[in-house]
Amino acid sequence: MKITELTGIGIEQIHTGQAKAVEGTRTQKPPDHGSGGVDVLHFSPQARLLNQAAQIVRDTPEVRPEKVLALKDSVEQGTYTVDTTKVANKLIVEMLTEKA
Repeated sequence: MKITELTGIGIEQIHTGQAKAVEGTRTQKPPDHGSGGVDVLHFSPQARLLNQAAQIVRDTPEVRPEKVLALKDSVEQGTYTVDTTKVANKLIVEMLTEKA
C-alpha cells in the first residue's frame, strides 16, 4: 500500500498543534535538573500518535503478495468476478468529488 496524500485525517491539525506547542515552550524557562546537565525531551500525545502512524506506514508492505497471488489464481481459473454496480458507483462518486 502506498499513501501519497494524508489530507483529511487530521495531519494538518496535528502539525499545527505541534508548531504551537513548540512555540509555547520556547518562551518557558527549562526545568532545573541540578548540575547533571541532562536534557529532557517531552513529546505531546499528538506527536506520539503521528510517530505511531508513520511507523505503521513504514512497516506496511507496498504489495501484499498473498492478495496478489489469490487474485492471480482467480483470474487464471476464470473464477474472478467483478461487481459492476460497485465499480459504477465508485466511478460516479470519484467523478462527482473530483477536484478541479
